[in-house]
Amino acid sequence: MELMVVIIIVGILAAIAVPLYRHYTETAKVREALGMMKAISTSQKVEKMKTTRYYTATGDTASAIFLQKAIDIRESFYFMYETEGDVDTFTITATAIIASGITGTITYDSATNSWSSTGDITEEMLPELSE
Repeated sequence: MELMVVIIIVGILAAIAVPLYRHYTETAKVREALGMMKAISTSQKVEKMKTTRYYTATGDTASAIFLQKAIDIRESFYFMYETEGDVDTFTITATAIIASGITGTITYDSATNSWSSTGDITEEMLPELSE
């Protein structure tokens, strides 16, 4: 009888702990993406000061362009990054890769100075204050 009570208690604790742990790991992955996106945002602002326009880095060439801007996105294990810029504004998009175990995108839009997300990435994981 005592063994059954212990098994039931362990089962209840596991039922509570597993979802909390999963949410914690997803939030950590999103935090990594936000850090990389803030680095890209800073490089965009530097580029604007140098050339009077924001740069674009999309598709297969994005990694090489970011590397030229001193941002090594190869160190990111959970997201792929792209940025599109013109004379006035830029957007940065981080897309979760399959190996991350989560789905969705995070987008920063400089025109509205706002963050948005899709998929498993909830609004509560994003910065409360725009940068």
